[in-house]
Amino acid sequence: MAAPNTLPVYRRILVPTDLSERAERALAHACALVAPKGTIHLVHVMERHEAPNPLYAHYGPVIPTAEEWERMRREASVALDSLARTCPPPHGVEVHRHVLEAPQGHVVTVLCRAEQEFGAELVCIASHGRSGLKRVLLGSVAEALLRRGRVPTLIVRVDDADLAHD
Repeated sequence: MAAPNTLPVYRRILVPTDLSERAERALAHACALVAPKGTIHLVHVMERHEAPNPLYAHYGPVIPTAEEWERMRREASVALDSLARTCPPPHGVEVHRHVLEAPQGHVVTVLCRAEQEFGAELVCIASHGRSGLKRVLLGSVAEALLRRGRVPTLIVRVDDADLAHD
């Protein structure tokens, strides 16, 4: 256990991202907190939507074809590479990029599994800063991960106004 006046050292940090500008802030925090020769796992989860009931198909999401899904995976991988370049990690730190898939409604489950699989000691995730009805309707991956995850979670709040000033 660390002495009372010392900060913990995080050798493996999980950084979930929706590939938005907010993710850069979470990655910057992870780069500042990771131990020398540590590892940052930059993770994007693609959510597979189920085929809608044919009676209500016009109300449901458009289901991508296999070719479209593969194109979306490649685009996500390129976006992760680009995101990783926005915040070069300290010398000796590795940044691993992962594009994972989740069934509809199970993004947090996949992130919790990744947390364990990668041996993460800290999760660093950006939050949209939504409140009230927007949070109820749109949900919060960060909040759900905070409740269901097994390691400390740093939620980096980034409001739209913060992004406008950059």
